[in-house]
Parts: sequence; structure tokens; C-alpha cells
Amino acid sequence: MLAPPTFSPPLLREPVKTLRERGADSFHASLAAVLATGLENALEAGDHPRAISFINRGFAEGSPQLGCELLCRAMAVVGTARTWTVQLASLR
Repeated sequence: MLAPPTFSPPLLREPVKTLRERGADSFHASLAAVLATGLENALEAGDHPRAISFINRGFAEGSPQLGCELLCRAMAVVGTARTWTVQLASLR
């Protein structure tokens, strides 16, 4: 007697990224690292206007997620009692 045929689902592969997509990922990772380092330095120095500038750049030049991550880092260091005025990037 023959065994019934077995079905193996195809392995799921991530779609291959284009050179442009890989470049964008690399740019955003580099931007996040630079802004996070600048934010940390500004917070250590107590320079809140400069810290806010880094947060705003995260929103404007990075992504809403990056801006939120930077803002959360700042609030963790300084505390939530401080009033943070940041500018959200406009939707394009």
C-alpha cells in the first residue's frame, strides 16, 4: 500500500529589499543613533532646549516612532513633570 502524499507548505521568505530600501533602512538606523547620542549628551548637560531640538528632528527627519522613542527617553531621564513642547512633522 502506498502512503498518502504529504504536503509541505513552501517556506516563507522575506521579500528581497531593493538597494533603495536597504539604503533607507541604513539611513534611518544611522539617524536614530546620532539623534539618540545627541539627546543623551544634551540631557547629561542639562541643556533642555537642545534636547528638544533632537526630539523635534526625530519627528521631522526620522519617523513618528523615532520621535516618540526620543521623547520617552527624555521623560525617563528628566521626568514627566517637565513640560515638553515638541513639533510633530507634517504629513506629506
